[in-house]
Amino acid sequence: MRSLYHGAALLALLTAMGASNVQAAESTLDVTLNGLHISLDAQTGGVVKLSYDGPGTLLETDREGAGLIDLAYPVPTFEPLRLATRFSRGAEISHLGNSLTISWPRLGASRSIEAKGAVSAKVRLDAAPDGRSVLVSCEIHNGSDRPVRQLLFPDLNGLLPIAGVDHTYLKTGGFGSAPFRELKLSDSDEFYGQTNAYREYKSGGMFSEMWMRWMDLGGLNGGLSMFPRLWGWDARSSLLIHLSPTTQKLRLMCLHDIRIEPGQTWTSEEWVLTPHRSGWAKGIEPYREFAREHIKRVATVPNHVRKGLGFRSVWMCQNQPDDPAGDAIWKFSDLPSLAREAKENGLDEMVLWGTHPGFSLPTPKPFPHVGTEAEFAKAVADCRKLGVNVAPFISVLQANKATGPRYGLAVPETGGWTYHTDLIPPFNPPYAGNYACAQVDTANAQWQADVLGFCKHLVDLGIPSVSWDQFWASQKEPNIQTLTAQIRAYSRARDAQSTFSGEELWNIEVDCDYLDYTWNWGGYRDCQAYTSVFPAPRHNININRSVWEVKRGFLDGLYLNVWPTKPGGVNGSDWIRNNAALSRALKECAKLRERFVDYFAEGTFIGGCILTEECPGAHVAARVLPGRVLVLLTNEGADADVTLHYDVSPWVASASGRYTVHAYDADGHPAAVVHTAAGAQKFVAAKMKNLETRAVEFVAQE
Repeated sequence: MRSLYHGAALLALLTAMGASNVQAAESTLDVTLNGLHISLDAQTGGVVKLSYDGPGTLLETDREGAGLIDLAYPVPTFEPLRLATRFSRGAEISHLGNSLTISWPRLGASRSIEAKGAVSAKVRLDAAPDGRSVLVSCEIHNGSDRPVRQLLFPDLNGLLPIAGVDHTYLKTGGFGSAPFRELKLSDSDEFYGQTNAYREYKSGGMFSEMWMRWMDLGGLNGGLSMFPRLWGWDARSSLLIHLSPTTQKLRLMCLHDIRIEPGQTWTSEEWVLTPHRSGWAKGIEPYREFAREHIKRVATVPNHVRKGLGFRSVWMCQNQPDDPAGDAIWKFSDLPSLAREAKENGLDEMVLWGTHPGFSLPTPKPFPHVGTEAEFAKAVADCRKLGVNVAPFISVLQANKATGPRYGLAVPETGGWTYHTDLIPPFNPPYAGNYACAQVDTANAQWQADVLGFCKHLVDLGIPSVSWDQFWASQKEPNIQTLTAQIRAYSRARDAQSTFSGEELWNIEVDCDYLDYTWNWGGYRDCQAYTSVFPAPRHNININRSVWEVKRGFLDGLYLNVWPTKPGGVNGSDWIRNNAALSRALKECAKLRERFVDYFAEGTFIGGCILTEECPGAHVAARVLPGRVLVLLTNEGADADVTLHYDVSPWVASASGRYTVHAYDADGHPAAVVHTAAGAQKFVAAKMKNLETRAVEFVAQE
């Protein structure tokens, strides 16, 4: 039987209903769905409180702040007009079993402005079959005479810093931030229309900040995760957050840039809200299951990429073959020596920049001052014998002045990707344009044939791996995806362990099916959530000489792109051996990764979520395998003891309630064995040096 509540009659009807998971309050309706306690304002239908056993109260606000839906409804006399939950009265709330529906026959307005007709709305909340999440969706019907121009849904206002201002994090694929601290208004003067209190993020690829559609707000004590059931080319998700300068509470808005014309009805996708105890890695579990259902790899990830520490990038030349005396940095004959050094430092892949003229098709020859095709093929074969795979970095998405007319392109005189250490400034001075270029339409049949022919030619030479400059996925077919599938099929027939990597741009949900690892610009960033979900592509971190970045990248499972630079030179122009601290760090990390390779290749990454308290001055990252957990920690402060406050039980259950703790030294050698119980515990890693890394393994006792 369905129960319907409307306005002032709510209290009496609630009392009569007697549902076990619904309680009446003076002005609220309290419902529990899969453990999430939801309080709705009886008049507005907006959310005034969310709580969950463990983290406690996640959101709390008053009637005036109660959120759920917010629409832009510009009218000539007041363009900023909004229709929203918090302005509404007379909401109809219907409860049946594990489902809750809130209806607004007329959404209230932010100003008393007459409108012809009404914009109505309906929101449904359902307990998800997983027993832990709540499914939320909405429907908007525009029965008025004007269009709706924007929708905020879900709109959650009044979110609290449940782990404190400094340790409550907003986390998604490409970043982690502390919004309750970072969004506080500065004491300095600012234009009120662009204050620091607002931030907007978009999902997509690695040229955005958010990467994935999933997000989490919380700390080590728990939080709230959410994502829409969308994938691939579905409309991108936008997240807008605002820290109220008056309440210091956070508003989290999922922004839909839409237009609902008069008479139209718009229906949202289904959003999954997952409250959780422990850190973000608990909240991400439903999203991981959803993502793994949609990832459809065209080729398995090569073994050495799954298991390896990283790769070495080499910049062969600066693209000036008429300057053979000063241009060539490396020759093909140098590659075996570079490969031998890479292998000694734990790197079993090499990417070569500047082997061929960029933006030139069909089938360009290598630069003559770095070597011939035959020398290239021999060097690649010699590297393979040393256990190092070689992939040339190819730039074919854009066309230069000579190649552009082949695809109907007009190439500008200057700009593009013109750069050299002797130019002033080094990148795109207004007088230089030898490497000006224009982007090719990837559906161009001639271009597709030319690129496929070039890659097949490399495969036939014995060079079946490539790294792609600007992997520009698109819906229009044929596209880079269809071309990549053909390239991979041809190269895999020659070498089942050949690689295809590239610079990921706009759509990781599409590109994850094709790329083994990324070649993107940039140093360390917090992309732990991405690593926890996506088995590929492994995200790279570019390492010049920073030992700190080596250690952080290693702990987080990033694919280290090592390319030390000679002072004043180009990237990847120096030997690793000329950077002793870098080499030592790589060898240490390679030894630990090899020692615990099963955790890296098969385990589930949970970052620092095994902790129950922050570990100041240390970076902590854990991985879970059945019955056991590996924790790696690096001391990033002064030489000192490092104390871990942890709880293994949320990640690995123990029938006996006991765990064996194996401590290892910096070389991965056993150092101590102790026993511990389930629940909150403490472990001390004694006398750790600055940037020293150690491992601790917890094994459930049966």
